[in-house]
Amino acid sequence: MRIVSYNILDGGEGRADPLAEVIEAQHPDIVALIEAQELSVVERIARRLNMDYVVGAGTSGKASTILSRYPIRDSINHAVLRPAEIPKSFLEVTLQTPEFGDLPVGVLHLTAGAFEADERAREDEIASILKLFSRHRNPARPHLLVGDFNANSPLQQIDLERCKEKTKKAWQANGGNLPRRVVPSLFDIGYTDTLQAFNSRAAERLTTFTTKDPGQRVDYIFSFGIEPRRIQRAWVETDRLATYASDHYPICAEIT
Repeated sequence: MRIVSYNILDGGEGRADPLAEVIEAQHPDIVALIEAQELSVVERIARRLNMDYVVGAGTSGKASTILSRYPIRDSINHAVLRPAEIPKSFLEVTLQTPEFGDLPVGVLHLTAGAFEADERAREDEIASILKLFSRHRNPARPHLLVGDFNANSPLQQIDLERCKEKTKKAWQANGGNLPRRVVPSLFDIGYTDTLQAFNSRAAERLTTFTTKDPGQRVDYIFSFGIEPRRIQRAWVETDRLATYASDHYPICAEIT
């Protein structure tokens, strides 16, 4: 199966066709869209890809969406059920796949920003999300957590000069560093960064944000209960159209 995770920027209004073209070029089976609150855009992309979809809007006005070639068995919009814990969006769906049977997939969007207070907010959010997904981890059920984590990996070589000005200011305010505690919290309980598992050097240097100032990778496809050898490929799509379609590049993985 091929998975694409893509923050499409403020709903993607007026950019449905270029977004769809970027996604279609990856030949995906599962597509996670973040900031996908414009239903007309989601519908247009879904028609072009010939996929079913579920939209999970949070109380902040942002939404996470899943598009799938596989049947969608059920879905839970956790951000609506727990708005105080998950202020942006967190959608869970169960897909009926030939590779893994019923496969839970969580699509999330964590708090943005590179200041210490932002990282603490993300730590609280990811703790709530990981608690919800403990019902999948405890029986070692294969599943995915994907989306815009707005978090930096401790392995990444961040190019500060190519980051946003706000990120540079945060770096200075934080005493010359960016907090990187959220991603290790997933590593500690057994999640695998598919890009790192496929190519550790690529995980150090590839970036997804922003397309204008690509200094960081904040987008991830994490797997659990899936042997790393089954990750056949992982990449960030950076072709010319992707540079203009959104402020994030899509991250992709192929798992057999």
